[in-house]
Amino acid sequence: MFRRKYEFKPDREHSGTLSKLYITRRQRLVILKWLLTGLVLVLLSLVQDVIMSRVRIFGATTALVPCGILLFCILLEPDSAAPFALLGSCFYYFSGSAPGSYAIALLTVLGVLMDIFRRSYLRKDFGSILLCAAAAQMLYHLCVFGLEAFLGFTSVERLGVFCLGGALSAAVMPLLYPVFVSIGKIGGESWKE
Repeated sequence: MFRRKYEFKPDREHSGTLSKLYITRRQRLVILKWLLTGLVLVLLSLVQDVIMSRVRIFGATTALVPCGILLFCILLEPDSAAPFALLGSCFYYFSGSAPGSYAIALLTVLGVLMDIFRRSYLRKDFGSILLCAAAAQMLYHLCVFGLEAFLGFTSVERLGVFCLGGALSAAVMPLLYPVFVSIGKIGGESWKE
């Protein structure tokens, strides 16, 4: 008739699946960092396709999405840069803006190799990061030119246009640098150089 105060109580049967999901504060910040980076890449893709595609200087235009991918790769550690470069370049290819499917491999390999080179031989400062990102951007444009010339999509006379496009894209990187540095600081760094 009367229940005891310490009587056995069965578990609740209708606990939702979200109650079992536990995400730490650091994990939430890392998720926020990746979402903001993806949002910036989408914004860069929109600006590139809507505005910058109409602005041509001697037949060349900027490539903002590869700029963002390569710059953020060099800011990340190599173990985080590789998946980011792969996913970012896949997004770039599937958005329809990439010159071909080879852009996935080029951006991933160039981003990771330049990041490893910068960490091995240079200090982490504004100049070395922009130098490596600009070099990766120029190499990307030259590799795209070489592949397109090999496949017969362009002629050798357009080498100057590709080089100018790489230089214009490298000139945009100082504007993107503060955005990617502030996003990269979200969630903290695992180690400092």
